[in-house]
Amino acid sequence: MLASHLTGLRGGLEAALLLGLLAVWLAGDGASPGRRASASRYLWAGAGAAVLPALAAGWLFTYGERELTPEAVRAVGGVLSVAAAGCVTWAVLRGPGGRLAGVTGFLVVAREGLATGLFLWAAVWAAREEAGSAGPLGVFLLGLAVAALAGWAVHAGVRRLPAARRRVWAGGALAVVAAGVLARGVRDLQDGGPLGGVLAGPAVELGGAVAPDRWPGAVLEGVFNLPPDPSVLQVTVWVLYLVPALVLALAPVGFGRSVPVGVEEQKKTDARAGEGAGSGAGPRGPEAAVGGRGRGGADAGGERLRDGARRDGGRADGDA
Repeated sequence: MLASHLTGLRGGLEAALLLGLLAVWLAGDGASPGRRASASRYLWAGAGAAVLPALAAGWLFTYGERELTPEAVRAVGGVLSVAAAGCVTWAVLRGPGGRLAGVTGFLVVAREGLATGLFLWAAVWAAREEAGSAGPLGVFLLGLAVAALAGWAVHAGVRRLPAARRRVWAGGALAVVAAGVLARGVRDLQDGGPLGGVLAGPAVELGGAVAPDRWPGAVLEGVFNLPPDPSVLQVTVWVLYLVPALVLALAPVGFGRSVPVGVEEQKKTDARAGEGAGSGAGPRGPEAAVGGRGRGGADAGGERLRDGARRDGGRADGDA
């Protein structure tokens, strides 16, 4: 039963973490609130839309006449992994985008959805056909629930951080998880056949330290996609992706489109200057400044000048 529980945990943990971190990143981007809300809706809609096809495919290959070989499962999973990592990277680089966020959510769930659906329907079939075999199904669903809870906890925890730290933490965590997804996709393509024996030798032997049939190994594989025997190509792809991704994530401008330093401050300064000009040099300011050359001031000043001239002329004539 522990194996079934850990299978559900591994299958759901990575997708839950990616969705939770992407939701934080898209909500904290510099775009308008309406665009951020639209991106978030598309993200969750895409994730939900992937559940039904994954369950349908699992049911078809479990109860149907045709079976899906392990090599085919790995090949399909590898393609989906590479596509999901690319969409996550592109979504983070571009910022909120409705359709792109929806495609990203779909691929993130579909990547593990096929294998999870196959295991789920196999557990359902065993529970129906064999007496007393409902336990593996229950602990498998419990593993999925624990993974969903962990993803929600990470999402809620990162959202509580200040804006600057939130962006750094979310960007760094997304880079680490996406690097694992990409490296896992490459390993699946190696095991499934398309990449064959290209740098397929083990880069390091971790042995029982990260055994997938134990809690620490299941968590490490779910978060970092770290198997006990990563291949040379897998480790190479992981490093080549993670290093520049972390540099971009931890840089002051982050992954997203940068805003020139001082733009917001300059806008505030211009706004204050405009308000000050409106109070001192607005409709009343120019009239007061030019005095007799204003609309009402010009007439009044002109009348005063003419009256003074007439008085002076009258006094001159009288003296004469």
